[in-house]
Amino acid sequence: MTQPPQNPYGHDPRYPAPDVYGPGAGLYGQPPQEHAQPAYPYGQPPQPGPPQQPGQPGQGGWPPASYPPRKRQRDSEPGRFVWGDLIAVLAYVVVMLVGGVSLLALVPPFSTMLGSGVEQQEQQALFLINVIGYGVMVVIALALSAKALWRSVRAFGHLWWLKLLLVPVAWVGTLILTALVVLSLGGEPETSENQLAIESMLAFVPFLAAVLVMGLLGPYVEEYFFRHLLIGKLSRYINIWICGVISVITFPLLHFIPALVLMLADPSAPTDLTVISVVPYVVMGSVFTLAYILTGRSLIYAWLLHAFNNVMALVMAYFVQPQLEQFLEDSGIDDVGGLVAHTGAVLRVLTETTLALTGGK
Repeated sequence: MTQPPQNPYGHDPRYPAPDVYGPGAGLYGQPPQEHAQPAYPYGQPPQPGPPQQPGQPGQGGWPPASYPPRKRQRDSEPGRFVWGDLIAVLAYVVVMLVGGVSLLALVPPFSTMLGSGVEQQEQQALFLINVIGYGVMVVIALALSAKALWRSVRAFGHLWWLKLLLVPVAWVGTLILTALVVLSLGGEPETSENQLAIESMLAFVPFLAAVLVMGLLGPYVEEYFFRHLLIGKLSRYINIWICGVISVITFPLLHFIPALVLMLADPSAPTDLTVISVVPYVVMGSVFTLAYILTGRSLIYAWLLHAFNNVMALVMAYFVQPQLEQFLEDSGIDDVGGLVAHTGAVLRVLTETTLALTGGK
């Protein structure tokens, strides 16, 4: 008699292959038993569900559904270059850098105030002219970057408490780093012509008005050009860190355009453009650039850092510095020496970071 074929599973071939997940299944080569209990380890059959994709949370996946995916810093998506950006650049060059806004000096009442011979009226007229100039540029910048600004506001929610905490920390770090770099170069920050013009103006301008222009409007205009355009939009075509280097290099040049023009016209002519005078701007530009990149190209955060820096510089110029000078004068101390003296000089130079006065040019 012919023997039935041997089944590799070791059970009678007349019975179907064992189903370890079916009710009454024959396990390990045993035939199925009548009224056997289901072979489910927990007594319940598995529930059908959508196919599980690798790496997705859910039933049978990792991480479990009870663990939400880890949040990461969202990118603010600055967008692509548009023709309006070119128009904004041209407007900034004409209005602020070339001095087109100074044409207002020919129009009453600015012409009357500038020709009065009274220093207070002259300085206030210069300030009002720059208010108009920066007001125009802020309107243009906001119109072109409103969507990107709103996206950066929405992305700001990731670790927002840490970002806000780092704003004053970054300011203090900027002061310390600037002072250390200046000391290592064996000098102290030099007062430029533009700085002297700003200090003369601040003596006749209310604190809140200076905060509005130098603390809020000016920083947004600069962040629009130096971070939003030079890094945010340009990084779609060039590596973002190369864009950051470009931004850090060009940021100080804005504040020394007259000196650069003079150097090109007469290389032997003395100017206020020195390595030490550029240090505060390089340090600040580096801090703003790093913050912008690491927070997902966040325009709102770069503006917050810049605005806080300038407002604190104004507080130093209006309140701290006069009190310190008065204290030193009353105490008969001409030189406080060391790091304190250099830090005081740094604080004075930091007030120059935003407003490019046409009168000081």
